[in-house]
Amino acid sequence: MFGGYLLSLTFKETIENNFDERLNGLLENLIGISDSDAEGQISFYRAMADSRFEQPYSGWYWQVSTPEKEPLRSRSLWDQSLEPDYDASAYQTRYGIVAGPENQKLRLVERDIIIPGNATVFRFSVAIDRTEIREQLDRFDNILIYSLSALGLGLIVASFLQVYLGLKPLRNIRRSLSRIRTGADAHLPGDFPTEIQPLADEMNALLDHNNQIVERSRTQVGNLAHALKTPLAVLLNESELHQGQLSDVVAKQSEMMRRQVEHYLRRARVAASSKIITSRTEILPVLKDFCRLMSKIHKDKQFIMRDSDQKSPLFFRGERQDLEEMVGNLIENAAKWSDSRVTILCERQGEKIMIQVADDGPGIDKKARDSVFMRGERLDENTPGTGLGLSIVKDLSGLYGGKISLLDNEPHGLLARLSLPAATS
Repeated sequence: MFGGYLLSLTFKETIENNFDERLNGLLENLIGISDSDAEGQISFYRAMADSRFEQPYSGWYWQVSTPEKEPLRSRSLWDQSLEPDYDASAYQTRYGIVAGPENQKLRLVERDIIIPGNATVFRFSVAIDRTEIREQLDRFDNILIYSLSALGLGLIVASFLQVYLGLKPLRNIRRSLSRIRTGADAHLPGDFPTEIQPLADEMNALLDHNNQIVERSRTQVGNLAHALKTPLAVLLNESELHQGQLSDVVAKQSEMMRRQVEHYLRRARVAASSKIITSRTEILPVLKDFCRLMSKIHKDKQFIMRDSDQKSPLFFRGERQDLEEMVGNLIENAAKWSDSRVTILCERQGEKIMIQVADDGPGIDKKARDSVFMRGERLDENTPGTGLGLSIVKDLSGLYGGKISLLDNEPHGLLARLSLPAATS
């Protein structure tokens, strides 16, 4: 904008200088064709070349005047005359602005001339309407405004395109990282520009390093499990060989230790595996496998998979064995307490997978529902079980950022609702 203003000022100065040079040339021409007789009368060898000096009020005027006599003027002035300021000397060419006929604003150039053979000082004046200058300046300013506006708009569009195209590789990285986070891909692709490729390579190296650390942690967890299971197995075997009160205590406490060890080792394994952001598991095959297994164990009961109208496969963002642990406990509990039917529904709700397992059994009193998630808590001691199933489901789902809740199933029974993080298909 400031540059356009300076350009307009420069053009205006150039136009005015050219205009003044043009006026000065017309003044020199007027002086050159003039002559004076002995009586002091001015005459001209020929008329001025531009015909506009002959057209009334055309805006092109000349005048030769003295303070004492009626001025000699161009036909274009008609009955008007220019009003020279005789108090100001004009022996040097002088420029000014004067009013002309019909309120015209004239650019005036004048000079005092003494013609040889005559002592009279004549004031030669030439004036042209400044409208011509204003039209040229307005035309240039309009062209300048449109040109700079088009240039500015083009620069804005070019800037947006540059930012859009320049940041496109980063948007691709963001989409690729989102696919990695949801388990669709394991690494960033290798087709980024040379400026971005080192970043992608470093991120791939970081993913590999993270997976290696998690794999080592899982290996150490497995080693610890084996190291603890062997002494516990020895204690249980010894307690079976030596009957008595002490052996009963040892057997009971060893079994509790085994359960606690398995429980916390499982939690450690899930905590490690949940850090592997590329893991994902398709859900429906796992649910169908458990339905087939339970239908063989509980032949007198129906296991129904309800259609969720989901066209694409549903994926859980986690390990298969953890999903099997959670849904297996829920389906097993439902089969144990149901009268005749277990209904299973799986559907996606936003960024979560919702798995519902409903039975038509006696249900659980609302006041007792929180207590069933406590480790070792059993509502019916006569029914086989360890009391760890729902506690394991709650711990595992919590480690993955999910949630387990128990609701009433209409007309009777219990509905277990498990929400887990979804992965892209």
